[in-house]
Parts: sequence; structure tokens; C-alpha cells
Amino acid sequence: MPNPQNDHTKDLCLRLLRAELEDEVVAILREYRYWDDRDAWLAYGNVQNNRSIVGSQQNSAIAALVEKLVNSIDAILIYECYRTNVDPTCSAAPLNMKQAVERFLGIRDGFIQNLDAAERTRLAERIRLVACGTKENPAYLVIDSGEGQSPDQFANTFLSLLRENKNKIPFVQGKFNMGGTGVFQFTGQHSFQLILSKRQPDILPQNADNPLLNKWGFTVTRRMPPSANQPNSTYVYLAPGRSVLNFEADSLALLPGNYPYAYVGDMSAGTCIKLWNYKLPGRLKTLATLDLRYALERYLQNPALPIRIQERRSGYRAHYFDTTVSGLYSVIADNPEDIEQGMDTGSQIVVPDVGTIEIRIVVIKEEQAEGKKYPSGIFFNVNGQLHSEISGDVVSRKTKLEYLDNSLIVTVDCTNLPQLVREDLFMNSRDRMRECDERTLLESSLYEYLKDHPGLREINARRRQQRISSAGQQNVTEIIRNLLRGDPTLAALFGAGQQIRVPIGPVNEPIEYAGRQFPTFFRIHNEPRDGLIKRCPRNHTCRVEYETDANNDYFSRVVDPGHIEVVGSPTLLSHHLWNGKAVLRFSVPAMSNPGDRLGVRVIVNDISRVEPLVCNFSIEVEADAPPYPPGGPQGEPRVTLYGTPNVIEVRRGDWALHHFNEKSALKIKLTEDETLDIYINMDNLYLLNEINRRRSMNPEILNHWFKYGLFLLAMGMLYNERQKVRSIEEVDRDKINDFTEGLAITIIPIILQLGKGLAPEAA
Repeated sequence: MPNPQNDHTKDLCLRLLRAELEDEVVAILREYRYWDDRDAWLAYGNVQNNRSIVGSQQNSAIAALVEKLVNSIDAILIYECYRTNVDPTCSAAPLNMKQAVERFLGIRDGFIQNLDAAERTRLAERIRLVACGTKENPAYLVIDSGEGQSPDQFANTFLSLLRENKNKIPFVQGKFNMGGTGVFQFTGQHSFQLILSKRQPDILPQNADNPLLNKWGFTVTRRMPPSANQPNSTYVYLAPGRSVLNFEADSLALLPGNYPYAYVGDMSAGTCIKLWNYKLPGRLKTLATLDLRYALERYLQNPALPIRIQERRSGYRAHYFDTTVSGLYSVIADNPEDIEQGMDTGSQIVVPDVGTIEIRIVVIKEEQAEGKKYPSGIFFNVNGQLHSEISGDVVSRKTKLEYLDNSLIVTVDCTNLPQLVREDLFMNSRDRMRECDERTLLESSLYEYLKDHPGLREINARRRQQRISSAGQQNVTEIIRNLLRGDPTLAALFGAGQQIRVPIGPVNEPIEYAGRQFPTFFRIHNEPRDGLIKRCPRNHTCRVEYETDANNDYFSRVVDPGHIEVVGSPTLLSHHLWNGKAVLRFSVPAMSNPGDRLGVRVIVNDISRVEPLVCNFSIEVEADAPPYPPGGPQGEPRVTLYGTPNVIEVRRGDWALHHFNEKSALKIKLTEDETLDIYINMDNLYLLNEINRRRSMNPEILNHWFKYGLFLLAMGMLYNERQKVRSIEEVDRDKINDFTEGLAITIIPIILQLGKGLAPEAA
């Protein structure tokens, strides 16, 4: 029997769904007389002053959008839990996301990297991100086949704030109940969001007499301007008669068809959210299957479930309009040829007073790192979602691995940190860390681990050698020495005149290491006949070196990893595994006494072994050693630099290696032995202009002035900044690099004009 009211409400819902710009949404709401009716709108979360909550969310549009996708992942896992007749809050539920994914979806070890591309794509169709709207003002649909909600539950789920909806569900990510409100600050002028949902029929309560259980519910959120009774703007949702609108329908045409059709396929239950005029940065507004995909992989590095991105804005030409986001881990797993040989490794690290983290290190080949495919830096994840990061250039400076600045990927899994520590470390917005003691300890441990990694040091040294051409370098050395020899002020910049430490000869090719997937031995290197006794001050750490035939990724790989266990009172803080050598770092209990001898048993095991590999040694506790001074040696900081730098010319073909462009002038890198490498852009726009303008002059003279003039000016700035800090690593070299861009404009004209004014006797 026809139901005019039901059809009227359904028509409103579908018209809102298919509107592509926020102005169309305003027009539709005006037509239905809801736009100006303040009584038809309720405060989001039943909190009148909810702007304070919304305003404290993510500071980037992509991070806010990720929250919506994470909510969809939660909805899928909760639905699958209900389907097994398990209450998600009970003790029989999985304890974490990985367990839930393995148990409910049958994915080995809970890692989607263990699925092939076709399997991931099939699974990704359960969570879709559909680009619609227009190229200039994109809109996005987030569609999932998760549990869905009945109309009477919207206020308690989608539209709630600061409740404990998911706090008792251990295997989901969303715990703070912010409702994914971070997107409001990026959805056009009015913060529009459509929420449309229907509860999955196979998890409805039996014999329920609630007439709303089988209905679709929908609402629109908006930002309501201030009024006489509300001095600040507030976020509200459409609820005429204090209830969200609802209607009956077996299914709705919500799913995208072939490009460019967005609303074709039927959906019988689940959730669809639409965001209009979404304010992504300009480069992310392009074809969704490219830059937007890469951005999502940065934020969802190891998602519990894959996501299908579908571009449906008309006017694009592309090879494909649909792609699957499986996270950075899966991209790395699918492209092993992009990784430096053997450099996919990692370990567990115990950070005193913080907790245990899992670290994975990947170094991308230099030619692959130049593109947009891979990010670089340290990435802190919880349940596969990015919570904070440190940029690659900062990491490379802190670790003196400056030739890995754009290709070093360090992922830090913080999921198993104690709950209180995670709360202190990460903001509720899940996009940055607080400045706190735990952060300082965590970052310091990571930097020390990376500095000590033999594989990273080897690759860094090899890349440096490749960049510095030995041909002609001796001539550069003599020029610099002559400049310094002729002026004591310049000579004073560089201390006692150390020799230039430059790699000479052909670049050494990496030695191929053929390890085993499952090692046959793991033993102490050069173990004494009577057993190893390691001495360790109570307040320091000690290192023990092992030899093995294991692959470098033995402890860090996703499939069938090895496990290391330590029995005894000393604590295993970390371990490196590189080309047949493993270095384990231990600390002794603070309550131990000098002279105590502590037995240690190291047990290495994997699925291939009937009996584990076991080796024993002892640690003899010594009295406390003098503490490591914070910031380096005590006393006045040295103000001289560390010997004569290397000055290397860079041409246009190598700009990408140094992040140069036509206006870049100079970049300073600090090496492990504290030699400075100075890269000068010899295809600088202003230099080329001067050469073109002054055709009567020898271009080699102009090149010489530009190169060594910039070099000496940069050294003066570096010397000045060096006096303000304890170590040269603390100098803000990026600031000097930026300043030299301005100096590059005027350096040749200044030299010419000042030279014209020289008196004969001065000349």
C-alpha cells in the first residue's frame, strides 16, 4: 500500500545524497522548510557548546577523513563479532584488532599483507571511499557494510560525543567518541555531513517489536550560526520532532557503478556518509586514485582492513578509476625490488619508563624515493593508524644518516604500550604527540638505535661516496686550503685544519648476503671457552654480539617471524640483525649490587624448529659509572667547525637527490665523522642569468665566485650559529640553506661592484 509520507522522506534523503555541491543542499533544505527552522535541529552530542570539542580535533583534512575510514573498520569488525553470536564487550571477544581480523575474517596473523592483491580488492569492497562532487569542490562518500544503526540509535552512536560507546570493546580503534567530528572544519562553509544507515538484519534482536529496527535513518549535520540564545556557533543535526528522519526501503542505489556513475548499485544495510565541498589541499583534489591514495597510505600504514577508492567525478582520463588502499606495509610487501638489499628489518625495543615498542626499518632505493610513492621519517602507529611522525630530514640530522633523508622509513608500533603511557603520549585527535618526558625518552631511544644500526651506516656511507665525485676533488681541496691559508679569520672557522675526509676510488658495491629464512645457528661471536662474562655498570648498558645465518628480516617480517626471548633478570632493550651479525643490548636491574653475577639465557625460536636455539652468558654488575652528560661533554662549547668541508657541485640532473629547484643555492650535510659536505647548485637560476648577461667575462670566473663565495658566507653563518649551541648537530642548517637562496641573487653583482671601487694600492 502506498505511503506518501514514507516516499516524501525517502525522496528528501535521495535528493540530498545525489546533491554534489553544498549550495544544492541548502536549496533542498529550504524547499523542505528545514533550513530556517531552528527547532528542527538538535545540538550534536546534546552539547550546546560543542565547538570546543570539534575545534580540538585533527589539524589536517586528510587526518580527519581517515577517522571516518577507521570508524568504518570498527563497524565491520563489530558486525562480524555479532555474527558469531559474541557480545563485543564480553570476555570471549578478541583482545585486539589483529585477533579480530584473524578470527572473524580468516586472515593469517591478522595482517592483510598476507592476502594477494585480488583478495584484498574483494575485501576492500566492504569499505569504499567514493570521490564525487566536482574537480574544484570534491565531495566524498564513505560507505561500509558494517553493523549499521537503526534510526532510534543515531543519537547514541553517530551523533554522540564523549560517551563510552566503544570503551568496552577491546578490538576497535575509536575510543574517544568524538563522532568523527574532525571533518566538520573541512566540509565547506556549512560543515554539511549526511549520515544514512540501516542496521544489518542478521544481527537484529529476536522478537523485537521496535518498528524502527528495519528502517533506514538519515540526518544532516551543519554549523549553526550564533543567535541571541547562542553566542557562539554550534554544530547541529536535523531532527524534526526531536528524532532523525526515517523511511522503509529494502535497498537503496548507493554504490558506485562504472566510471563516472556514482549511484547505481543496491545496498540493503550498512552506513553511508557524505561530505560536501571537502577542503583537501590542492594536490589531493586531483584524481583520487593517485595522490589521495598515497596520502591515505601515509596515515593508514597498516590498516586492519583495506579500503576501495573509487573516482566518479566526470572529466578525468585515466588508466583506472578504482584502486585499493592496503597501507604502506602492503605497498612495501608488494614491491620488494624497491628496497635496498637486506634493508627490511627491525626489532622490539624496550624503552625504560615508557614500555615496549615494535620497530620496523625499511630503506627505499634512491631512484624510487625520488617519487611520491613512499614517505620518509619515523611514523608512530597504534592499530595501524598514524598518530604522530617525525620528518625524514629531522631524523637524518639527529642520527647523522643525512644521505637517507628521503628514503628511510621507520614505523613504530605503539599498540602494546601501557594504556596510561599512550594517553600521555598521544593527543585524542590521534595526529600528534604531546611534549612530555615519555616522548623525550622514546625519541632518544629511537635515535640511538638508528645511529648504531650497521646496515643504515653502511648504506649512508655508500650513498655519500656515490654523490661525492673523486674526480677534481683534490683541486677543490687545494683551492679551499689556499683561501684559508691567506686569511687567519677564515682559517679560524675550521679549527686545526684537519684533512678533508673524502671517499676516494670507485664506489663499493654492496656485498650480497645470502641468509636463511629459518636460521640453523644463533651463537655468541667468538665465545670464550669458559663462557662469556660481560661487565656492565649498573647505570649503563652492555652489548653482546652474536653470529647467525638468519635473514635480516627474521625478527620483523609479517609471515613466520622469529622470536627472541630472554630468561634472567637483565632486560633485553633492543637488537640489531644485519648480514649475519646480531647485536643485543642489555641493562641490569637498578636494585642489583656491584659484584653480582647475573645469568642470561637467550632463546631464539620459530615455527620451523622442534627445539629452540639457546645460548647462555653472564653479566657481572659493576659500580655506577659517571653518567653520560646531557648534551655532550661539559664546559664551554667549541665554536670551531670540524675541519675543512667537502664542496660538491650539483647540476640540474641531480636536483631531485638534494630537493633542489632553480632557486636553490646550497645544502649542508653532516657526516658520521662530523665532516661537512657542502652541495652548491651550479645550475642556479641567478648564476645562469649572470653568466648570460656578462658574456664578456669568463664564465669560469663567475662560477668560481658563486661557488666559493656562497661556501664562505655559509661557513660564516654556520660558525655564528655554532657558538650558540653545544654541538654542531643542534645548528639549524635549514635556516642557513634558506638564507643562501637570497644571497645567490646578489653575490656576483656585489663582488663585481666592490671590486670596481678598489684603490690601486688596495688592489
